[in-house]
Parts: sequence; C-alpha cells; structure tokens
Amino acid sequence: MRDFSFRFPPALRIASSALLIVGLLGFVCAETKAESWPVEFPHEHFSVHAQVPTEKIEPAIHRLTALQKRIADTLQIEVYNETIDIYIFSSHSQYRAYIRPRVPEAASRPALFVKGPDRLYVYVVYSGNWEKDLRHEMTHATLHASLPYLPIWVDEGLAKYFEVPDNDAGMNRDLLSNLKWRLRFRRDVRTRELEEIRSLSDMRPEHYRDSWAWIYFLMHHSGSSRGLLQGYLQEIQAEEVVGSLIDRIFAGFADADAEIDRFYR
Repeated sequence: MRDFSFRFPPALRIASSALLIVGLLGFVCAETKAESWPVEFPHEHFSVHAQVPTEKIEPAIHRLTALQKRIADTLQIEVYNETIDIYIFSSHSQYRAYIRPRVPEAASRPALFVKGPDRLYVYVVYSGNWEKDLRHEMTHATLHASLPYLPIWVDEGLAKYFEVPDNDAGMNRDLLSNLKWRLRFRRDVRTRELEEIRSLSDMRPEHYRDSWAWIYFLMHHSGSSRGLLQGYLQEIQAEEVVGSLIDRIFAGFADADAEIDRFYR
C-alpha cells in the first residue's frame, strides 16, 4: 500500500503516501526486474509477472480495464495509461520473503503499491481476497498515474470505494456494518483527524472506514455532493492548490456531521 514517491512542497498542505526514500525505491525496482517469474504476459498497458497459472489470474487482470474506465467515469478525471507491472505471489510466505528485505515495514501488509520514477508496481498475494487486494492497489496505481498528489485519507477512501466489485457501486459492506455500529453510540465520522494523517503508518482500521464513509457519502448523497468531490479531484489534476476537502464538505452542508449520520442511518 503503497506509494514511494517524492515529497510535495509544504505549501501544498498535502499528505502523500510516501514511506521510503527514492534511493531505496531504485533498489526495489531493480531487484524486481531481475527476478525470474514462471508466468509472464502483457495485457494492454499492464505487464503481469506471476507464480500462479495464467488461467487462475487472467480473468481478474482483464477486469482491470473496466476498473480503470469506471474510475475515470465515476470521478470525471482523465486516467493515463501508464505501464503498471503487476506481481502476483503464490503464498503469503513467498510475498513476505520477497518484500521483507526490500520494504521491511510493508511485509505484514496483504498487498503493496510502489510508485517508481517511470513505472508503477503492484504486488499482491493470490489468496481468497486477492482480487479485492488487487483492485485496491490498482486504484492507487491508477490515481497516482493520473494525479500529481492526493491526501492520504482521500487516496485510501477511494481505494476502499473501488476495491469492491463494480456491481456493488462502491458499497463496502464490511466497513458499513462497522460504521453503523459506531453511529449507534452517537460517535461522529472522523473529519479533522483524517486530514492530520501524514504517514500511511498512522492509518488505523477506523481511519480506512471513515475515509471510505466520506467518499461514499459524497458520491451517493446527491448530485451536488458528487460534483463537490469530482471538482476537487479535477482541480488536483489541473495541478491547482486545492486546500481542504473537509472544509469544502462543511461549506457545502449546513451540518455535515448530522447529514452523514442521517445518510447512513
């Protein structure tokens, strides 16, 4: 999870997903290219390297084309078809053995996205939830191929939105169940706390849940709320300094906390 990239100027007030320095990134990418993979094949602008038979993974790889189109159509941004290298491991032990010496802090994660200087890399384990993990990391890869930056909580909220099958239209039912439990105890969905996150290592499960909750709310509450999110992302794509999305939400709703509470109840 995720993006090893350069830091943005403080004036942008941006929280990037950067975890490591660029020097280590070069090492990771070079080692990746040097590996031998029993299954390798291209699909459009994806380059697949796998320890799993082609017939088990090819349908999910083909569905990534529709995922990228859906991201573009849903968010109303231009998606750039940069080359994305996808590495699929046969087991968690194989994944950990490969990732631990290269990116130690990511070894416990089920999947990983790395942004290189000229390519994008996705690492995922072939397991029961592998396509969900693949869609999550591919959402990161697609967004970071197309946008110059994203606050961490927006990045993760969007990845949680698009990780579910297209037919679910962003409805992440596992997160929704947990969110409704929280709302029963009159606890608001987090706002400023999300904006204060400056490192992916600071993201806790409740942050992923609340980030998704705001993204889903904006996309499905109304046409104006959807336009608010789309306009925010379009401004980022135009390399404008956009400020706080939370500020925009509270400017658009007289009482955003009460509105999102009513929406999910």
